[in-house]
Amino acid sequence: MTLWWLVGGAVLILLELVVPGGILVFLGAGALVVAGGLWLGLIDGLIPAFTTWFVTSLILIIALRGVIQKYAGGDEEWHNTDEDAEAMETVVTVTETIRPGEDGRIMYRGTTWPARCYDQTIEAGAEAKLVFRENTAWVVEPATGDLADGPPSPAP
Repeated sequence: MTLWWLVGGAVLILLELVVPGGILVFLGAGALVVAGGLWLGLIDGLIPAFTTWFVTSLILIIALRGVIQKYAGGDEEWHNTDEDAEAMETVVTVTETIRPGEDGRIMYRGTTWPARCYDQTIEAGAEAKLVFRENTAWVVEPATGDLADGPPSPAP
């Protein structure tokens, strides 16, 4: 039974190279502790062996995982995940006329979205600029100086 625990521990430790995460190495180390306990005669039986393996692995995970990850951490990348912030000022095509107080539709990222413009009419086929998003509807303004209802309103 000692050989099985020794081989199992070695396999778990080697599997850590294929399945990263920092858990399998501690399970393997627990199995090696059990193999050592069996070889020294400190553990005698299957239930004590599994209990020792469970407790030892748990203690190693709790005590050492944070320390190991601190010094051997994986790759970290930080990206802006606010897609709305990236979309601001993007020019889109109006697919359904947008009138004040009524939603129209725009084409953005390969699909149509509800869109509204509070103070102007933007005709279908015209270009609009994304200002911000309200729930699922984009608030837009004309992308050019050509306006159907007059000049643009001043910025708030």
